[in-house]
Amino acid sequence: MLIPRFMFHSRLASFARRLRYSTNLSTWEKRGRPVPPPFPFKMAVLRSYAKQNDLKTMIETGTYRGDMDYALRSVFDRIVTIELSPELHSAAKRRFKALPHIECLGGDSSKILPRLLGEIDSPCLFWLDAHYSAGITAKGDAQTPISIELEAVLKHYVTNHVILIDDARCFDGSNDYPLLSALETSVRKARPDLSFSVENDIIRILPDGSTRKLHEAVTSSSMLA
Repeated sequence: MLIPRFMFHSRLASFARRLRYSTNLSTWEKRGRPVPPPFPFKMAVLRSYAKQNDLKTMIETGTYRGDMDYALRSVFDRIVTIELSPELHSAAKRRFKALPHIECLGGDSSKILPRLLGEIDSPCLFWLDAHYSAGITAKGDAQTPISIELEAVLKHYVTNHVILIDDARCFDGSNDYPLLSALETSVRKARPDLSFSVENDIIRILPDGSTRKLHEAVTSSSMLA
């Protein structure tokens, strides 16, 4: 039976992507897991938390090129991603035009996220990764809106969200990032029921029942399934 051309190219692209991910992970392992981890590791961490907690919605701040949304498109029933750069937002809308369950919002996530939370009534996975990093990225009122974003999520009436924040290494008190220790203190004060940890450059703020350590053996094929 002949495979239609579009299916052949799709399978070939999928195979090439998995091979690239595997190579990136293997190289990272051999180098001793330096910070930051490669994209496929971060993707696998998000997927693992989503499956572990049976989360059907992901909310992302900082779309960039939309790679995380695309990688997890079959994991979630709904993905909402927020991007400040008009150019990157437009590109994401074009990329996901045929995927109606991926919603691309344009604007400042510190203003959009609090409004978006008004329509959320079930636990979500939050991937907070909005920040200015030169190049084609955009800068709002601050280099990063993380403090306002996190405050909004922690105050939400749904109390069992999973909150993951990228680039823990940046939380040094400069460029509008709080000190990591100060962030932990504020989270524990606002929500003592949550756990706070940092592993592999990802800040993890988790509800009770979600604190078992994930199996993060990135050389395992299950991480890229």
